[in-house]
Amino acid sequence: MIQVPPGQSILAGSRSWPIWFFLFAVMLFAGALLSIWLGKQHSVKAKVIWTAIAFAVPIIGPLSWFALGRERRR
Repeated sequence: MIQVPPGQSILAGSRSWPIWFFLFAVMLFAGALLSIWLGKQHSVKAKVIWTAIAFAVPIIGPLSWFALGRERRR
């Protein structure tokens, strides 16, 4: 197994991982909002509901949009 010094790993001993996690969450949320509101198949009511879900449950909401709510490509 490869040993990584604590100061050089994102998860082991580094203090910067919360920043990366926050940036990931913001990018995921922004991508979900763009996908929700630029889609053409869902009604405005469905878009408002998905937006509320994305706001209420920060990581799980956008991931559930990409897994369940997004239009399927044919």
